[in-house]
Amino acid sequence: MKVLKPHAITDAVLLSSTVPEDDHPAWVSGATYALGARVIRTTTHCIYERLVAGAGTTAPENDATTWLNVGPTNRWAAFDQKVGTVTSGASPMTFVLRTGSTDSLALFELRGRVAQVDMRDATGGQVVYSRTIDLDGSGIESFYDWFFADFEQRTDVVLSDLPSQYTSAELTVTVTATSGNPEIGVFKPGLASELGDTQYGAKVGISDYSRKDRDVFGNVIVVERAYSKRATFELVTKRASFNRIYRTLAALRATPCVYIGTEEPGYEPLLIYGFFKDFSIDVQYPEHHLCSLEIEGLI
Repeated sequence: MKVLKPHAITDAVLLSSTVPEDDHPAWVSGATYALGARVIRTTTHCIYERLVAGAGTTAPENDATTWLNVGPTNRWAAFDQKVGTVTSGASPMTFVLRTGSTDSLALFELRGRVAQVDMRDATGGQVVYSRTIDLDGSGIESFYDWFFADFEQRTDVVLSDLPSQYTSAELTVTVTATSGNPEIGVFKPGLASELGDTQYGAKVGISDYSRKDRDVFGNVIVVERAYSKRATFELVTKRASFNRIYRTLAALRATPCVYIGTEEPGYEPLLIYGFFKDFSIDVQYPEHHLCSLEIEGLI
């Protein structure tokens, strides 16, 4: 198991993208806006909705009584600290980032047919890593499945073999779709730390925030809302890594990270972007220890 601590994605890191930042008109100081009007701020990369009609000169991000922050712009949705805010664009959709030293990349909530990941040793430099990822997750078990099974989208991908020695690395990610627009919900490059060997018996599930109520006649009223992943892992760790693992997890207690239970295709529920709720290391054997880790995903 590994934990990926993501890099902060800023304007200096995101060099270019085929997704424009034009969801709504840019806010103009002193302009008059109707109730419900929406604008964007390219400085914060957020969308704001007018709560009361009128004009003003205070920027929306500094005027919570007049403007409501409704979320990131489409171009930046994949880089926020949430699951469920998705960046969508015309195919092929490309992002180019100056990530610096990076050994891992997590792409969640994908929609498309193929993802291409390339790393250069510097901006515009030589390609030092290239990987093409088939996003067809269909399980083919028979000739009938080959011809008639529905396409199953592979939504979550983690790569942990990027060369980290390039301190000025440039990362290019392209997602191509054969129909509709490609999408990325979580885009997290960073550096990963090894925690231990994930044991069989891992438990995964979701915490559902939908409401299910009954009216006075007993009819069920369902209000669908978001959900978050959750998982419990049992790890075997090496004695020599005891101090490092303890310090690593303690330092990440308030940092959203990508927890990688396994990188094997078909086990996407074991990939979670979120926090650990609890961990404990059982020092029971002389050469290895047992670690329990409980993860709660973001929504």
